[in-house]
Amino acid sequence: MTARILSLCLFLFFALTLFSQTNKYGEKSKLEITVPQGPKPWTSLNLNNEPGNFQFAIVTDRTGGHRPGVFMEGVKRLNLLQPEFVMSVGDLIEGYTEDVAELDRQWKEFDGFIDQLEMPFFYLPGNHDITNKVMEDEWKKRFGPTYYHFKYKDVLFLCLNSEDQYRGSGRGTISDTQYDWIEKTLRENQDVKWTLVFMHQPLWLQRAENLKWPNVEKLLSNRQHTVFVGHRHNYVRYERNNGNYFMLATTGGSSSLRGPDFGEFDHVVWVTMTDDGPIIANLQLEGVFDQDVMTEEKRNHLNALTRNNPISVEPIFVDKKFKSGKARISLKNDTDWPMEVSLHKSFNWHYKSTLSENKVQVNPNSVKFVDLEIERRPKRQTSRSEQIPITAKVKFEVEEFPKVEIPYKILLGVEERLQLIKSKKAIQVDGDLSEWNNFPYQIKPKDRPNFSGQFAILQGKDHIYVAAKIQDDQLLVDPATSTWNQDHVGVVLNADPLTKSAMDNGRGWYRNSFYLTTTPKVKDLPYVTTGTNPLPEGTEWECIPKDVGYHFELAIPISYIKEKQGENWKTIRMNFLIRDKDEGSAVSPTYYWQPDWFRNNRIGSGMFFRK
Repeated sequence: MTARILSLCLFLFFALTLFSQTNKYGEKSKLEITVPQGPKPWTSLNLNNEPGNFQFAIVTDRTGGHRPGVFMEGVKRLNLLQPEFVMSVGDLIEGYTEDVAELDRQWKEFDGFIDQLEMPFFYLPGNHDITNKVMEDEWKKRFGPTYYHFKYKDVLFLCLNSEDQYRGSGRGTISDTQYDWIEKTLRENQDVKWTLVFMHQPLWLQRAENLKWPNVEKLLSNRQHTVFVGHRHNYVRYERNNGNYFMLATTGGSSSLRGPDFGEFDHVVWVTMTDDGPIIANLQLEGVFDQDVMTEEKRNHLNALTRNNPISVEPIFVDKKFKSGKARISLKNDTDWPMEVSLHKSFNWHYKSTLSENKVQVNPNSVKFVDLEIERRPKRQTSRSEQIPITAKVKFEVEEFPKVEIPYKILLGVEERLQLIKSKKAIQVDGDLSEWNNFPYQIKPKDRPNFSGQFAILQGKDHIYVAAKIQDDQLLVDPATSTWNQDHVGVVLNADPLTKSAMDNGRGWYRNSFYLTTTPKVKDLPYVTTGTNPLPEGTEWECIPKDVGYHFELAIPISYIKEKQGENWKTIRMNFLIRDKDEGSAVSPTYYWQPDWFRNNRIGSGMFFRK
């Protein structure tokens, strides 16, 4: 046999072997390739193309303080990635209204994004999409059922409605009717290879009447399953009930965006479904992360590191003109690991500032101090609204988590030393402001000349009193919806000691503060109120409509302050806010007297000193 015939026989042997190659489903491979003798420039010809596998994507919260443009960037990236279809976990529009025209506008805007997707999209409601019957009816008119299921390649997709009793954020439920449907659906689909559950709120972290989620988990416990939710705008993977539960971050919703180490990032989730379950890749709109970008273990470790703020600043308070001063920055390490802090201050046109140190090593369970010298620049007036931004990065030397770097942003200003004046007469909380002579604190939005607020604060024997005159040429009040969707006035009071109070940034919607927003009381309808729950015993308020606007009066018991600071309390920190809702306006802005501590905390702003 000649060499040429031998070579031809060998080629045919290898080619026939290759072309007859089949996978475990009995299907032939479509790969065609000439197999050379000897070494080969590939690792294997066993292609990763099992017909039971497939890929799809998940988008998470777009709203809850949406950032324009982010979701559309996600749509563009999905069109590049080309998944077979796209799932959602709710909060698609801002919602929280019964205005059908406004809902129509918001849904048309969102559907405009989805129309640009090149693959199917599966809707699912969040608390921003369904919070009342009007919104539910609008959903059903547009999309039909609020919960449903489908099967694809022997995988059951169970799309649930955690908003089916209109209880809002943090109080999601599964109704009895929906539970019966879930039980029936799972019973009729017992033999699927995997079950994927999608809903908006992480019900396993909540407690509410008629929750029914524990019952659903019992139904799922003996089958292969994975759960996907959104709502908290923070990524965490949980291991529970013999499965993985994924709480996703954001695709445009409100977020501090501190990065993967905090589970705060914009992403879409890429899911590859296999016989062994889903493989998860978190595709940040600026990168790619695996499913362990944030685990429960990492989250617990991070909470331990950040439980007590390692950076605090003593604000600068002045009574008269400011020339120069010093702010002391405290760097406290109450952990068992060495801590490194890098500090950087930004330029300011009004103030010249100098840090005594820029990089500081702080030993475990110890404190160091850095001074920030501040001097008013020549020919520049002191500006109470000016602020000196200071950025900080805190690193801990922890072997298990070597890459954790915690960013902090500090906004420091030169603050007026506000005096808490004692009332010379008794004050009745009835909305009649004839007892008030002076309203020194004002909110005057430049973009709304017919809307403003004047505020006053006094110290009584047993209460702190607040009064406000709100000018508003159009009162819109609806007791069927939340304060955030109508005209309202609000007060924030932090009663912690000065240093702690000055640094409080209002996280958790002012969970460490007294917080009250309320609407005017019209036509004998009840107030719509949001605030500290429960309010301190002895709190009183009235909010009464007038010819043009409304009057507000509030009494906060001093006992609430004494609980925080003791009998010899010295300071309180205050902020006022008003919101203007006008007929036909798509924008309902909220205005603050001081910077909103929740988003833009200027250290020590709004601090009142007791005489």
